[in-house]
Amino acid sequence: MKRTERAFFAVAAFAAPCVAMAAWTKTYVVEWNEPAMYYGGKSGVIDPGTDCPSGTNPEIDWVKVMMDAGYTREEAEWLRNPANPTRSPVHGQNQLAFRGKDRANVYVNPTSTPDPGLVGVSGTIAEGIDLDGDDATGFTSPDGEKGVDNNFYKTLGCWKTYRGPRRLSSGALQFNDSMRNGAWTTLIVVAGRGDDPMNDSNVTVGFYASDDKMVKDGNSNIARDYTFSIKPHARYEAIFPARVNNGVITSTKPVSGVLREPAYWRDLELERAQIKLTMQPDGSLTGYVGGYRPWEHVYKGWVNARGPVIEALTWVQLPGVYYALRRNADYSPSGAKGEKTHISYALRVDALPAFVMTPDAAQQVAAVESYKSIAPPDTSRTAGLFSQVVDGLFIDPKAQQQAGPDAVIVPPANLATAKE
Repeated sequence: MKRTERAFFAVAAFAAPCVAMAAWTKTYVVEWNEPAMYYGGKSGVIDPGTDCPSGTNPEIDWVKVMMDAGYTREEAEWLRNPANPTRSPVHGQNQLAFRGKDRANVYVNPTSTPDPGLVGVSGTIAEGIDLDGDDATGFTSPDGEKGVDNNFYKTLGCWKTYRGPRRLSSGALQFNDSMRNGAWTTLIVVAGRGDDPMNDSNVTVGFYASDDKMVKDGNSNIARDYTFSIKPHARYEAIFPARVNNGVITSTKPVSGVLREPAYWRDLELERAQIKLTMQPDGSLTGYVGGYRPWEHVYKGWVNARGPVIEALTWVQLPGVYYALRRNADYSPSGAKGEKTHISYALRVDALPAFVMTPDAAQQVAAVESYKSIAPPDTSRTAGLFSQVVDGLFIDPKAQQQAGPDAVIVPPANLATAKE
């Protein structure tokens, strides 16, 4: 942290009201987090299981998809041909986006094409939290608890990028590798007012950002008991009132909060958020953060990761993802009769013991409090990883031909069609 930043935090902290010290605190660093996707298979990613009896979404015949959208077979086969100079080996074939009505871009106008379908979870078991307090709805947890609300899993749990055993899905591996290599750090502070940390009716749990990178041991695992300073952040913070019963921390009141998400869309914005975390005998912390999140942000995150690449590599049509998320959305912030703009979700969290310091690094935290009032303005981009992505497409300004609804597609007469 720069000296000027330390001075800013020190002055702001001095001006802020004092927060009473807790009777006890436990502090952690998140070493793994991923969407809570229950895996019902015996082995493999695409194979059938109790979660997905028919397996994951099958690989897509893109020639057929483009012909169904009005392209000729020759045009469709040429678009998929690796010899086509408009098909980038890194960023895909942009013309695939223009398959809606009147060749609209289906990434930004997903309803311009009929719902192509998306295989969803049909099993009855899921991980997560009972968000609405109704055990007659939702899934049953692996431990037999009723009422688990996780329609995000119901919608996307058979998409191969999300499916796999714990800590082994391709999406979880990709984004957690990034986090563990220093892209971001999330800290957890648990503070109570009672005498027994394992049983306390008055507990507060804070999730915070940090600029300090995690440290790996000789086996490439995240090392315990390293020191991290809280970085006040205008967005990434969530504070939960809770209780502890036999080491299990559960929310006593739903809250709103934003966490850094392991995904292309980096903001995990949660309404009516709750936690269920267990303090393990080895000192670690495991469990879930759940709530209702804006489903359209999820869709846009995948689009802005370069739609043609995501579709080709992960075997989905993104309009199908849009329709499925909209269909399974189960919460409206404006009330029961409002438009359901949010979908129930759970984040699986694994955290290790760590020393957590105040923003000025002068002392260990002794309570859970909000630091948003002293956070610098947030100017970071959250929509995507590629600055040249426009409407889901990576735009190369030097390309001789750009994709679009009026693009001329002329297959060479003497070039054999590549088999896909």
